[in-house]
Amino acid sequence: MAFFHLLRQAPRPLAFGALHSFGSAFGQTFLIALFVPFISQSMGINETGFANMYAAITIASAAALPFIGRMIDRIDMLRYSLIVMIFLAAGCFVMSVASNVIVLVGGLFMLRFAGQGLMSHVSMTSVARYFDRNRGRALAIAAFGFPMAEAIMPAIFLALIAALGWRGAYIAAGITILLVMMPLAAWLVHGNSNFRAIPAMAELPPQTPEPAAKTGTQGNAAPQNRPDRHDQPAVSLPQQDDSRSQPHPRLFKSAYIWLSMPMIAGQPLVLTALFFHQAVIASQKGIELGWFAAGFTLFAITSVLGAFGSGPLIDKLGARKLFPYHLVPLMIAVMVLAMTEKAQFIPVYMALAGFTTGFATTLRTAIVPELVPMHEIGSIRSSLTAIMVLASSAGPPIYGWLFAAHVNLPTILMASVAGMAIATLLSWLAERPGFYVPPHFRHPHTA
Repeated sequence: MAFFHLLRQAPRPLAFGALHSFGSAFGQTFLIALFVPFISQSMGINETGFANMYAAITIASAAALPFIGRMIDRIDMLRYSLIVMIFLAAGCFVMSVASNVIVLVGGLFMLRFAGQGLMSHVSMTSVARYFDRNRGRALAIAAFGFPMAEAIMPAIFLALIAALGWRGAYIAAGITILLVMMPLAAWLVHGNSNFRAIPAMAELPPQTPEPAAKTGTQGNAAPQNRPDRHDQPAVSLPQQDDSRSQPHPRLFKSAYIWLSMPMIAGQPLVLTALFFHQAVIASQKGIELGWFAAGFTLFAITSVLGAFGSGPLIDKLGARKLFPYHLVPLMIAVMVLAMTEKAQFIPVYMALAGFTTGFATTLRTAIVPELVPMHEIGSIRSSLTAIMVLASSAGPPIYGWLFAAHVNLPTILMASVAGMAIATLLSWLAERPGFYVPPHFRHPHTA
């Protein structure tokens, strides 16, 4: 299989990506939520107050991400990774000594920004930049760290909290990042100058990747504009173009990205809101909440299937061709949830939602190199990630306001489907001729 061939050819770069997607769990909601009852009890913060504070911190993290995230295009990849991990470990240590709300806010911001934001950013950007001909498969492998962390980290941290207390668990997390993850990251890319190098300005890659069979190899890990040997440094040319210093890359001047924006925001907004309010949904439908909790196992399985299934399709067809259709399983999932009152359909809803989530994880990174030159991947991806984080922050309060206004659940759910259908149509229109014009920039050899 192509996946195994790719793993044999470039195991360390792929492991580097998976390590960072796994390590992003330290700043993900599913892990932080385990600490919330202990933090609330220790500091006298009620659940509503903590939720509002957490939403504000997430928004602040999203706002900062484009400014720090774009620096990945200017700094050695390993150096950037180690700085992020130091910041993440510092967040764990700040959390362990938090005795008031101000210190708590600082610690949570560091965890959210470095964990959910930058660790994920390093994982996906590094792999997308390094792998060219099999980028979809490579991203699927790197993204495997996300469901792996969801599967094993909660049990590990519950045991740590029981043994060491919540503050001790955070100290253990910080030590693990410094003494295990950082040396491992350095070892994985030691000597691989191509992987670590600052990307040189180059022409846009083809909009539709050529099948691997045409290249003569199945899993060439080196981009076409770089040497094939890993012991030769990639050429990092002087900044002859002003695009590196632009706060808003040129892609955002095209109609394409604005028509695609609802599609980018749709899945994180809708799914975060549905998960956040699943207790209300279960109550209104008369379904035991345990059905939803049990469904997360199936959600994790199908998200892996979605990620690995999307890889070969992306490599064969191109991410742009697939992008307008990736919300379809989630639309069906929400329709199933809207139309049924039977608990037996909840696994169907969770499975379809998981498939879209896995597919989107790979697709939304794979599409960036098809839109912009290599030296803008970090800037664009960090900006798009910030949009998704903001959308995920907006979802729960929007649905909360609708519930508070006594809008019935089927209406809310079908309105969500209608919104995603409109987003799908706009994304499809964005692919029509004239909406996307590749940015004009000078070739490095002719500048």
